[in-house]
Amino acid sequence: MTQEKPLPEQEQWFDLLPVEKKLISYSLGLGLILLVLLVWISHTMI
Repeated sequence: MTQEKPLPEQEQWFDLLPVEKKLISYSLGLGLILLVLLVWISHTMI
């Protein structure tokens, strides 16, 4: 069997920048807050 050589962009790994980590955490936090808010609103409407 022949092994496929990985593409050049798959060989390199870059750590996330602090700004990227902060954006990810803000996005996840906002998503969780909005999800809880949506569930709370839907339960109070019933």
